[in-house]
Amino acid sequence: MIGRDEEAALLNSLLSGSRSGQGNAIIVYGEAGIGKTALLAHIAAGAPEDLAVLRATGVEAEAELPFAALHLLLRPAAHLVTRLPPAQRHALRAAFGEALPSGAARTGDRVLPDGAAQTAAPDHVLPGPGAPDRFLVGLAVLTLLADLAEERPLLCLIDDVQWLDRASTDALLFAARRLAAERITMIFADRDGTEQVVQGLPELRLRALGRDECDRLLATEAASLSPEARARVIAEAEGNPLALLHFASGLTDDQRAGHLAPLPLTEPGSPLAGRLERSLRAAIRRLPDRTRLLLLVAAADGSGSLPLVLRAARTLGAAPDDLTPGEHAALVEVADGRLRFRHPLIKAAAYQEAPVAQRAAAHRALAGVLGSEGQADRRAWHLSAATLEPDEEISVVLAATGERARARGSTTAAATAYERAAQLTVDREQRARWLAAAAEAALAAGQLSRAAAAAGRGERLTSDPLMSARLAAVRAAVDADEGDPEQAARRFADAAAAIAALSPDDAVSLVAMAAGEAWFAGDHAVLGRAAELVTALGDAAIAPDLRPVASAVRGMERVAAHDPATGLPLLKAAIPPRPGHLPEIGSRSPASPGGLAGDQVVSTYAVFSALMTGDDEAACATAAAQVADCRSQGLVTVLPHALQLLAQAQILSGEHDKAAESGAEAWSIAHDTGQAVRLRHLHGVLARLAAIRGEDERCAELARLAEGAAQERFGSGWGGSALVLLDLVRARYATAADRVARMLDGPLGHTVIALYAIADHVEACARLDDPGRAAATFARFEAWSGASGQAWARAVVFRCRALMAPRDAAEELYASALALHERGGRPFERARTQLVYGEWLRRARRRADAGAQLRAAAEGFAALGAAPWAERARAELAAAGGGAAEGETRTAAALTPQELQVVRLAASGATNRQIGAQLFLSPRTVGFHLYKAYPKLGVSSRGELAGLDL
Repeated sequence: MIGRDEEAALLNSLLSGSRSGQGNAIIVYGEAGIGKTALLAHIAAGAPEDLAVLRATGVEAEAELPFAALHLLLRPAAHLVTRLPPAQRHALRAAFGEALPSGAARTGDRVLPDGAAQTAAPDHVLPGPGAPDRFLVGLAVLTLLADLAEERPLLCLIDDVQWLDRASTDALLFAARRLAAERITMIFADRDGTEQVVQGLPELRLRALGRDECDRLLATEAASLSPEARARVIAEAEGNPLALLHFASGLTDDQRAGHLAPLPLTEPGSPLAGRLERSLRAAIRRLPDRTRLLLLVAAADGSGSLPLVLRAARTLGAAPDDLTPGEHAALVEVADGRLRFRHPLIKAAAYQEAPVAQRAAAHRALAGVLGSEGQADRRAWHLSAATLEPDEEISVVLAATGERARARGSTTAAATAYERAAQLTVDREQRARWLAAAAEAALAAGQLSRAAAAAGRGERLTSDPLMSARLAAVRAAVDADEGDPEQAARRFADAAAAIAALSPDDAVSLVAMAAGEAWFAGDHAVLGRAAELVTALGDAAIAPDLRPVASAVRGMERVAAHDPATGLPLLKAAIPPRPGHLPEIGSRSPASPGGLAGDQVVSTYAVFSALMTGDDEAACATAAAQVADCRSQGLVTVLPHALQLLAQAQILSGEHDKAAESGAEAWSIAHDTGQAVRLRHLHGVLARLAAIRGEDERCAELARLAEGAAQERFGSGWGGSALVLLDLVRARYATAADRVARMLDGPLGHTVIALYAIADHVEACARLDDPGRAAATFARFEAWSGASGQAWARAVVFRCRALMAPRDAAEELYASALALHERGGRPFERARTQLVYGEWLRRARRRADAGAQLRAAAEGFAALGAAPWAERARAELAAAGGGAAEGETRTAAALTPQELQVVRLAASGATNRQIGAQLFLSPRTVGFHLYKAYPKLGVSSRGELAGLDL
């Protein structure tokens, strides 16, 4: 290996780290021909003998075959698949086509049975039963590789990422980003100048070889070159090894000897890539016709199967002997039944040099020799490539390929197949159906612009209201994911109105989407329209399991209109009677055009309604049930939202450590799955925790990410409220008062977190000796409190009244507040009441009474991890002449959120494997977290955990 010592040393250091239990991954970038493949081969050849090496290479012809590269990589681990947790095992087998749901098309025939066109593209937005979450496959890959690495340290080499099928790429990257304590190194190699699909991994870029290194390479591979020829080749190749060797091999004997005119195909000043491509195409043109034809078939095939290529080439008049000129020209090599181009650029040249009609003939010949059921998708794509004009039968074949890809969880491949099916039909409504399926698949794959474009084309074709609504829903979902909730809300509402009479249940699902987006956009007009739509439908027209959602939408509109007396009862009706048990969802079509399955709509609105009514117990229980449901079903993509709702409920109920666990896990998964809007909301939630804990810089940064200038209008509100809380405890009362006032006057002034910030406004204004400034906003909170019926809320009302009351009237109000706090709920608010009451008592020179309240406040804050608040209470206690309050000893305080999450599950008796399945970690990573947690907890074994306060 010449000129790659530093790069090889870096990669070998990663291998050493993984062998000691520090899993890692890296992406190697470089231009075509720079030596990426050679570097990977060098690392594999020099790896220690006890290291297992898995390899996969992207193949351009297989880029639309779901999980093709992953299947190749994981063959050595096939014996471990049965050990996977059930959901992961099902996902991986479905991905590999081993467990397709009944009814999924398997035929590879050119003409499908009657009715196939209607079944090949189902009308659902999310994958139906049996289709795995695309990131659950990635979790299965992580577990499988971790299990294999328990036997031997593991090196995974993934070359030509630019041609990997997207399903394999997503799964491998999900696993690569979550390597922790595994004995695994993953090295990806990708070409510069292509779409960069690998994000979030360290990068290594290969440089061009230097002059001395080029000299050494030519001395090894082209020793007969004269000094003059060698200098010319080095100058032309620009340090690219492939160009160096190819230009040298293309010289005539006279040129090798130094009799040089300008080199063939050299264009001074033109890019190297273009010169190299033209040189390779010239080399292809110099071959005999039948050799070029055979190489064209091999390039079109891409699989490297020599028997398959020869069978197809024979139908076009080529024979095995025709390979010889290509071998002699060092363009291809044949060994062990495989035909391999010496570089992908040569394969591309062999294909591009052929006329379009000849390429179509090659694909048609390949389709003709691919007859087995397992080759149906490959055959379909060859038929597609051979078709130069619309063909209804092949359109249906491609749609069936899309359905198989969708059923396997490969939404990107499904989108491509459906798009091609749409191109091949002349029926406008059929084309719209295929485009709708393509748009939904692209949306599920996170390809937003592609989804919007397909949906837009479909909308211009169809006259079917239901199909129009389905397509509009995709465009609305894209708007939401791109951070435009106002536009999303309008599109969802328009789509719901268009189909209300035709499909009431689908209309309710769309209204739910519209109301949710309008709520967070502060668009009261669309929120009112959503409420009018469900009211006009009436309960009789709506399925029973969706009636709570309709009630919640009406309640949201009333709360936003500052009418809690009407709104909160409607919201309470959406909370399940048994909050820890989500309602059973009726068996409707899995295809609501709104983008969420029915059970997710209902459970999300149940949690949301509990949060809006201040019912923290119901919010925690319902959110925990939704999280458990996501885990059991392997809904990796949906889980961050469920965890966010749970974290919000846990913060409000005072379970701050648990909220940190939920928030950290939600952030990690949302980050790994590319959910930018979800991350923004999570930043706001985590900012609130940072404010409570007194982490000033972290709070400010998280709030900026949540409520930054570009998103200020559509922020979650949580980031702003976090800054208010931090200002309050740091005695920045004027800033806190101004910030709350802006929040309440803004588009998000109706939200739950803004409502809860009213108590902060009252306290800030009271500290500024201007309690009247908060009177109007306090009236809103008081009205909401009365409608909620929550004891903690009424306690806060009495505290606020005490803060605004004359000195001689305050004590009775504080006493009433404390009496209501005794009924439970919101321990943080209780400690705040004790703090301000203790301060009032100290100013009244009642030191003993003040000491009792301040000590209780300090201990309460300490138990909640609210360090600055506890510090403030202790300072007041010291000023009152009381002894220092003892902060509660919290055994688990030193653990990270994920360590605490793992330890709690381990204390309950769960095994490492069971914990890993729940938390989307490998068992070895679970063990690593326990190993780090034991010393912090002062224990040495799993059995001691049950006796700890966790």
